[in-house]
This record gives sequence, C-alpha cells and structure tokens, in this order.
Amino acid sequence: MTLKELYLRQKNKTAPGLAFIREVAMVTKKSEVTVRKWLGGDAVPDGLTQKTLADYFGFSPEDLFPTLRKS
Repeated sequence: MTLKELYLRQKNKTAPGLAFIREVAMVTKKSEVTVRKWLGGDAVPDGLTQKTLADYFGFSPEDLFPTLRKS
C-alpha cells in the first residue's frame, strides 16, 4: 500500500464531528442545522427529542442537557 493510497482511504471518511451531527439528525429526524444550534446553545430540543436522544445514547435527559435542570 502506498502513502497516497493510505491518504485516499482516509480522505473519503467523514470527519468525526460531522458524523456525530449527522447521526443525531438521523435519530431525531431533525436537520443538521438544528443539531448544530443545539450544540452551540442557540436552541434547545423539545422534551420528546431530549428523551429520544437520552434513550439512544443511554443517558438521562438531565445528563445530556444539564443547563435545563431545575434549581
């Protein structure tokens, strides 16, 4: 395997961050733009979407969205 072949194999892979955003968008049936807003703190997913993500990733909604905890 040449160095160029190794490079070309890696070049076609999706960046991990983008792959995560696409996965969350797929699971929630929301757009990638919406997911980016959640991650950037510009928007918050509704309760059902929070539950969907919590179930998918195996965490509680409170763990995934700690800023939403009640005082």
